[in-house]
Amino acid sequence: MIDMIFMVSIGENFRGPGALRARGSATLPRPYLLAGTVAFLLLSAAIPLLGSDLMVSNDTPHVLSLTHLAVLGWITMVMMGALHQLFPVALQARIFSARLGRWNFWLYAGSLSGFIPSFFFAWTPGMASFGSLLVLSVLVFIGNLLASYPSVRIWHPMAFYVLAGLIWLLLTIGLGGAYALDWRFGWFPITDPMVAAHAHLGLAGWLSLVLMGVSYKLMAMFSLAHGHGERLAFWNLGIWNAGLVGLALSLWFWPTTPLVPAFALWLALSAAIFVFDMGRLLRHRRRRRFSLEQWHTFASFASFLVAAAMGVLLAAGHPPTSNWVVAYGYVALVGWFGFSIVGKYYKIVPFLTWLQRFSAVAGAAPTPLLREMVDERLGWTSFALLVVGYGGVLAGLLGASLPVLEGAGAGYALGALLFACNVARLMWPRAPEVPDHRPQEVMA
Repeated sequence: MIDMIFMVSIGENFRGPGALRARGSATLPRPYLLAGTVAFLLLSAAIPLLGSDLMVSNDTPHVLSLTHLAVLGWITMVMMGALHQLFPVALQARIFSARLGRWNFWLYAGSLSGFIPSFFFAWTPGMASFGSLLVLSVLVFIGNLLASYPSVRIWHPMAFYVLAGLIWLLLTIGLGGAYALDWRFGWFPITDPMVAAHAHLGLAGWLSLVLMGVSYKLMAMFSLAHGHGERLAFWNLGIWNAGLVGLALSLWFWPTTPLVPAFALWLALSAAIFVFDMGRLLRHRRRRRFSLEQWHTFASFASFLVAAAMGVLLAAGHPPTSNWVVAYGYVALVGWFGFSIVGKYYKIVPFLTWLQRFSAVAGAAPTPLLREMVDERLGWTSFALLVVGYGGVLAGLLGASLPVLEGAGAGYALGALLFACNVARLMWPRAPEVPDHRPQEVMA
């Protein structure tokens, strides 16, 4: 019954003139989601294999390549694909050019396949050339989505969060491109605070704002929550952006002043406001039982608060151990972003598959419910392994214990593999059997 209500709520975005255009393409996000899953598997396998590098520093070529694999190959890749579908569905809009989105996938994936190995082997010509192509691909994505905004019909908070995220992505990729070229040509010295500014433009600007905005829409949709006010969401959008502007400027121009920890605390309080508002939203839910996707989201929100607290300590200059910078990045990338993305696969991918394979025959032939397309036992097993492995890797980083990190990382990689198997099952489900309507012969 819940699945039927969910399909109806989604279907409301498809009615009326231009509904087919507002629906978007069910096939456009697929290559992005598949490539993001591959990057997730590579990252999960690399963490225990490169554990000794993670113990040493946060700015070695191997660690930087893993960071960009997580940010660009996994999280941004998935967000690009998901936005190509969620933007039309959630905002009743139209992607400016779906064809451009399809072609741009190959430019983005191709440049990434050269950029990340160049980082890994510290090959500066590759970093400069592939980095330039990567910047071009991201600019194409930003332009395509910005050109889609005039068609927006529902100005939900998600629309404003994504718009702000795109602006921060533009700044992030511009600064990152300049850094990549500078490593090749040596124009200016790149200090640690400058690298931190670039990282937080991407993490707190692009990724966090998009995830917060999408969460406001999908959390209400998946839990069938109605009646939640949007005022706090809009206020907190302003609070978050003001704090991020202050943090970026202070890291760049006044890195040794109290402004850095002050703005880090500002962002931590804004993160707490967001999680509080998500709790208020859930109080209005009609679906009382928490789903597999929601438990992933709860792990994500908890990690968000932990990362915010760790960021304040780091900004204050009093990290308890030398590995806290790596641990901070791990909590943000794998915890805050990772768990949320993995969980949302269990809703987004079944819907895309259902839309592509079964919508045309709905009512004329048996079609599966969304929950029937997900292997729940496999999903819960994967979630348990991911949670335990994630906690173990974090403990290994904070305690500087390589055996703990490697063992827990192996468990996390196994959970990622089970998740990938579930994704494959979601994308290529068995076709339902069509009943035989021929008249049966009567035995004499």
